[in-house]
Amino acid sequence: MENVFDMSVAAPTHHPQGELLIDYATGALSPAEALVIDVHLEFCADCRDAARTAFAAGGALLDAIEPMALSPASFQNVLQAIDGEAVSIESVIRSAPTFAVKWPAALRDRLAATGHAPWRNLPAGFRALRIPFEDESSRVWVVTAPGGRGPLAHAHIADEWTVVLEGGFTDETGTYAAGDFAHMGVGEQHRMIAEKGEGCVCLLLVREKPRYLTLMGKLLARMLAL
Repeated sequence: MENVFDMSVAAPTHHPQGELLIDYATGALSPAEALVIDVHLEFCADCRDAARTAFAAGGALLDAIEPMALSPASFQNVLQAIDGEAVSIESVIRSAPTFAVKWPAALRDRLAATGHAPWRNLPAGFRALRIPFEDESSRVWVVTAPGGRGPLAHAHIADEWTVVLEGGFTDETGTYAAGDFAHMGVGEQHRMIAEKGEGCVCLLLVREKPRYLTLMGKLLARMLAL
């Protein structure tokens, strides 16, 4: 969290709920969820401060817990587990792709460590890049939308998290710019429109495919499925 992305943009105005920041600070989020929060934090000084406060509170609680005795073999078992971790030289020296140079460090580092599949070209000028995670319960994508366009109207059957990386978009809930965090819950409906000209690049965490509300959306659903 200390490797803060130097952004020359306005401070975000849309943020994760406090409960999410507490879950982040206590390690309760999955790696995919934590990445999305990490990216927002690199844009947002207020949320970084809130996360630090939650970290500090958690540390104080740990300090108050009575120490527990461990078996003499515990330390040796930990060392053996560390020694047993296979480390790929290729993963150590791999660098982040050039297209990610303007993205927050947390996302660049993830791409450098894991690599990525080719970009997917979608209808109407959209593109999508899968960010790999072992846990398939949450899928993370970077999605680019051309100016003035957006996904067709849809309803969510599971929650979805979005952080704007570049540009911005507008939907029924407001206008979102670089660094803003958007959360759509179960049953919520919207249609996102990327800002004219620059368009929008977003980091998107999805758990289930949305339900498109128009005939065209339903016809394109298989091609647009993330």
